[in-house]
Amino acid sequence: MNQTNQTLPISLPSRFSAGYGQGNLALAQINVSPGDLAGNARKIMAALRMAEQQVVDLVIFPELALMGYPPRDVIVRHPFLVAENLKWLAGIAESTNQTYALVGFVEPRLPKPSEKRIGKAAFNAAALLGEGKILAIFRKSLIPGYNEFEDYRQFESSPVSGAIAPEWLTDVNLHPPLQDGHGLITVHGHCYAVSICEDLWNDPEFFEHPRYPDNPIERLLSQRPEALINLSSSPSRSHKESVRHQLCSYVAKKYGTPLVYVNQVGTVDELSFGGASRAYDGQGQLFARAESFQEQLLVINPFKGQGSIAPLPGPQSADSPAAPTFQADDTTDLARTYQSLLQGIRDYFAKTGFQKAVLGLSGGLDSAVVAVLVADALGPENLLTVSMPSAITPEENRSDAQTIAENLGCPWVEIPIGSITAAFTQELSTVRASVEATWGPVDARSNAADNVQAISRATLLRQLGNEFRALPVATSDKSEFYLGYATVNGDMSGALAPIGDVCKTKVRALARWLNEHRPETVKTPKNVLPLSVITKPSGADLKRDPQTGELITAEAELMPYEFADEVIWRLKTLNQSHAQLLNTPFYYEQQHPLPSAQKAEWLDKFFDRMSKAVFKWFVAPPILMVEGGGSIAKSDYHHPIVANRIHWQGHSPAEIRAILAERNDC
Repeated sequence: MNQTNQTLPISLPSRFSAGYGQGNLALAQINVSPGDLAGNARKIMAALRMAEQQVVDLVIFPELALMGYPPRDVIVRHPFLVAENLKWLAGIAESTNQTYALVGFVEPRLPKPSEKRIGKAAFNAAALLGEGKILAIFRKSLIPGYNEFEDYRQFESSPVSGAIAPEWLTDVNLHPPLQDGHGLITVHGHCYAVSICEDLWNDPEFFEHPRYPDNPIERLLSQRPEALINLSSSPSRSHKESVRHQLCSYVAKKYGTPLVYVNQVGTVDELSFGGASRAYDGQGQLFARAESFQEQLLVINPFKGQGSIAPLPGPQSADSPAAPTFQADDTTDLARTYQSLLQGIRDYFAKTGFQKAVLGLSGGLDSAVVAVLVADALGPENLLTVSMPSAITPEENRSDAQTIAENLGCPWVEIPIGSITAAFTQELSTVRASVEATWGPVDARSNAADNVQAISRATLLRQLGNEFRALPVATSDKSEFYLGYATVNGDMSGALAPIGDVCKTKVRALARWLNEHRPETVKTPKNVLPLSVITKPSGADLKRDPQTGELITAEAELMPYEFADEVIWRLKTLNQSHAQLLNTPFYYEQQHPLPSAQKAEWLDKFFDRMSKAVFKWFVAPPILMVEGGGSIAKSDYHHPIVANRIHWQGHSPAEIRAILAERNDC
């Protein structure tokens, strides 16, 4: 929903009966932007008015809905935003009547004049609003600092759980309906416990290795509320839905308490939030779930078990666990991946103020899949596809690129780059001799001569983007990023890398899925991608084999992608070492004979190339995260750029003794 459209799709229980005191709740699953206090407040007010029309007791918004999650360091560097969000919160409170609201916001830590503040400057908080007042405050206790979460940089952990009445509320007409001082709230006769996102994710009996020593939910539910409410902003990643469903069901059943879970929708930079807000009864049975990747107002009744259940994207069920082994042809997550990437592209452009994209369409697999995703997200009329053949580009690739553009209905142009690369090479050659004379010979290992083509293409795309106010889109995939096969200022150049967290084998599976399952609302042919694009060997089309004259494929330079992708999967899923990888049978080995010496060579090459590619990860554009782990997105994984001396094979005790016995002069 954009800022000019102030209505939400609404879903009501089939036996809905309006009226205060019945326990009807509205789950407001909205798409917010960090720092856009006016825009976010408009969405909150629109949902609140819709909830009032249905005469529900309480409307619940996601974590930090007013400020937008994640706010990151903007609230630390620009603290005026925190003060501003309090003013907006007070304004929303003044607009409330009998329909109460739970709104996530940033609460400043305001010590007494005689006290010295210790710790962070803010709490991740939520406020209960109603009858024109701010009625109570709830603070997040567990502050995550792993994977994509960096809340620990901005927020202080709350030592208490449940409803509180801080002193700063005295200026906004405090009237807290606290029940017996136990941190619960009563709304129209019903008693609720309120928690924020991570506070739900630390049950010591559910998780084998809890991250925190504390379990706030235990404290809250020991007070025996009628229902537990959780305000969340939880990103969508592969197989996370399974964990989320099982956790919510487990907690509801364990305490015999209905659980209401409200989740943010939309994408912020690299993080895609899937929505799918839901509710469980006291036996842990799911009885309501909102749509995935769509804004919605879902009305439920946790005491009557009333609500509607929207299906999850794709065949994967809510309780299907992650695959125990690597599967190159796994199709269970493709529908969610498609929806997540579409949302990510659409929001990235909309929230940065752009409508148009420009893309280099080579006729290869990666650029073809990205073209479909961008066209579906922005509309084909907003994607300019550019074919930039060189003298060695196969005619089949030029033809496939044009076919894809025509199938999608995108504008398409062809700009041969032969004269551009020839002029570039000629000018460089005139100074090369003098440079060599003063600086040393050209590095024989360099791919600079071949990369002139990739850099020329990226420069053309950037210039077209500048002239037509369009963002260029990078086409590199996750496998290429890991192996350093992506070219800086070449194919990895752009404002966004949509498939940078999708391995090559999954890109190929996604291409087949796109031909079969794109929704009917997309007004382009189902089989938009020619079969030749899906089946042809991947490569950059930058050089030919001097012996055969054939184009050198990526796998010929690197290793089979099925093998490399399983290494990535094992590193992220099983945290295996080089030695463990060497001694573990791979999926690839079941399909192809693989001598142990060849396997060892490929593993050594993988780790060597990965170590040298890390600097590319840091200059890469934002990468939309879709996988459960192993992303190299800057929001997810921090690998020191200079850490390229790691001995991935490890050392034996004898080797260690020998190294330590050497004379080391510092």
